[in-house]
Amino acid sequence: MKLLKVYISVFCMCSLSVLLNSCDDFLKEEPLDMKSSDQFWKTKADAESGVNALYFGGVPYLHNTDVGGGWTPKATMWGGIVSGLYVDKRKDRTFTTASEGCNFNIESFDDIAMKYWHEFYKGISRANFVIANIPTMTGVLDEATINNYVAQGKFFRAYGYFWLVKEFGGVPYISEPYTSTEGMYKERLSAEEVYKKIEADLLDIVNGDALPNKTFYDNGCYVTRAMAQTLLAQVYLQWAGAPLNGGTDYYGKAAQMALKVINDSPHELIHPNGTTDDLSSAYNVIKTTKSSAEIIYAKEYNYSDYSVGNSYACRSIGADAFQWGVFHPGGDVLYNAYLPCDMLLNSYDPADIRGHEKQFFFREYTDAAGGTHTLNNAGNWAWFDENALISGHDGDYNMPVFRFAEVLLIAAEGLARTGHEDNAVGGAKYYLNQVRKRAGLMDETATGDNLVQAILTERLHELPLEFKIWDDIRRTRLYPEASTETGKLKWTALSSAQIQNKPDGSTRAGAIPEYALLWPIPLDEIQANPALEGHQNPGWN
Repeated sequence: MKLLKVYISVFCMCSLSVLLNSCDDFLKEEPLDMKSSDQFWKTKADAESGVNALYFGGVPYLHNTDVGGGWTPKATMWGGIVSGLYVDKRKDRTFTTASEGCNFNIESFDDIAMKYWHEFYKGISRANFVIANIPTMTGVLDEATINNYVAQGKFFRAYGYFWLVKEFGGVPYISEPYTSTEGMYKERLSAEEVYKKIEADLLDIVNGDALPNKTFYDNGCYVTRAMAQTLLAQVYLQWAGAPLNGGTDYYGKAAQMALKVINDSPHELIHPNGTTDDLSSAYNVIKTTKSSAEIIYAKEYNYSDYSVGNSYACRSIGADAFQWGVFHPGGDVLYNAYLPCDMLLNSYDPADIRGHEKQFFFREYTDAAGGTHTLNNAGNWAWFDENALISGHDGDYNMPVFRFAEVLLIAAEGLARTGHEDNAVGGAKYYLNQVRKRAGLMDETATGDNLVQAILTERLHELPLEFKIWDDIRRTRLYPEASTETGKLKWTALSSAQIQNKPDGSTRAGAIPEYALLWPIPLDEIQANPALEGHQNPGWN
């Protein structure tokens, strides 16, 4: 594993900052070194630094970006908080207050929209420099290395634009590195046009041989073929739903791309025949592993060796845990930044191991002296890092981004929505029930819309702390409500559904207007780019 690439990237960005930024404000970083473009892209070390930087900014950096400094929800959490299915219990940011109060106004959401916009385009800028300059280094790098580096650049460019189009709809598409302000202000392309460009980048690399068919960890934590295939499967799944409504064709494409990962990659579930509900369970291995083939992509951390730490632990447990006298987190703060609502916690079947204590969530902790402590609210065990919290520093656990279980569920949904429901190999229930079997559940037997709802429920139960729910709400325009059936959720039209925690502890019908499913275009960008003037997302004017 080369977490060293993340560590190096912090330093390589000093010399790359002039190169890897647009001159526009949304891409601005403070240059700490004046190495110019005609001095860079000359050596093998330059190329490695440029590629390593892809893993440091852009979409991966959402795990480090917060609302406005201090101990606040990370950017990964913002959609789930808007959904109301998760609550920021600290409540000291305008965004959180506005979301709970259903005050979807541009003043309250502009700051976080700008953080998204800036981070995505920063990552895209870095990718564009790699894609444009690496092919010129034929005297330094061999052909296979050039092709691999360009493929990594295309992966991260596609990844950045995928998040942009999900969050904002149509956006300016920039495919060349900027070294001056000339021609830098672009009009918004339609969302469909952006999706087509994302697809082109990903098809180019999944259909080629530049990326190895290895697991993420076996490949030193660099981009693999399965990573690109998984991203493209996610792209097709989102494209199939709202607002583009690509429908059957794209559900079919999502399923077929997911099946490539399932059938042709070295990835597999941990404990596929069923797991335990103790600290050796598959879900605890997912939390702690830095080697498992279930992980297709993870955000790397390693505080112990490189001081590049995971700060989710502080956000995994309520402030009442301070009273125990056990934990001394960095910054002296503990709080539930992303607390699942009771409706979600109570929706797990009693037999579902994922809902058991110390699998994804927990309420009790036993300290080294044998004292047992009970939390006022559930904590997120998937993020809890005992050593980090006791020692007062960030942790070492990686954060899963793509997992094989999600790929199985993408295949299941795509097949179910295209009429392939069988429980035999190649049918939707065959892949769905692999995920359920590991969790200790009986096979799903539903058909039609009930099967689709079962798959959506399984996505939420399997991936509750991996930030998938907001995308699912946006593409389906459905919202999960409590069901009278054990282990089920009732997916209801968003416009009339009972939305959780609007405000905290209450529900409110139809509390999320459709326009709030996209963020506003940042006001600073509209002011800076004449081509964006008059083109704000509807509802945010």
